[in-house]
This record gives sequence, structure tokens and C-alpha cells, in this order.
Amino acid sequence: MPAADIKRLLAEKPAALGLSVPGMPIGSPGMEVEGQPADAYTVWLFQSSGQRTPFAKLGG
Repeated sequence: MPAADIKRLLAEKPAALGLSVPGMPIGSPGMEVEGQPADAYTVWLFQSSGQRTPFAKLGG
């Protein structure tokens, strides 16, 4: 999970349960691979209603 997205979540305080980056994409924090380009991935915002919405799109 990118730290910038966590900081944004804390600053904006949306009505949400949390964030998720499914699948451990290459290039996401902690999943960097030397010589490999970053995968495109979405940070998802999970709401208490059970819905999820895109919070950020990164990489790629």
C-alpha cells in the first residue's frame, strides 16, 4: 500500500472501512523487482455498505 494513499485516506476521512491492493502487483511497495517494470494497479476503497470504489490508479 503506498504511504501517500494512506496519508490521503487519513486526511480526507471518507466513510470507509479501509484500503486494499489485491494481488501484490510488481512495483507496489515491498513488491519491487529489479529490472521489472511496475504493473498498473488500483488501490481500492472499501465502504461499510460492502461496495468498493477505486481510490487511486498507479504503476504501469
